[in-house]
Amino acid sequence: MTRKLIALLVSIIAIWAIKETVYIFTTTDVDIAAKRDQLKLASLSISIPLTVIAIWLWRPKPKANNDQA
Repeated sequence: MTRKLIALLVSIIAIWAIKETVYIFTTTDVDIAAKRDQLKLASLSISIPLTVIAIWLWRPKPKANNDQA
């Protein structure tokens, strides 16, 4: 139950981060355009790990296999 709650929270944060990343890549705002290279790097370095963690948390837990030799 706790794992799914954490997965839900991380997923919501990841979706928000992806939305902001898309905004940074597509905006013509002068303030953002001045620092676009730094903001692209920062947004991708936040969005990609959050997405990977969210996917990892939604995967079912592996079952222990006691048949191994």
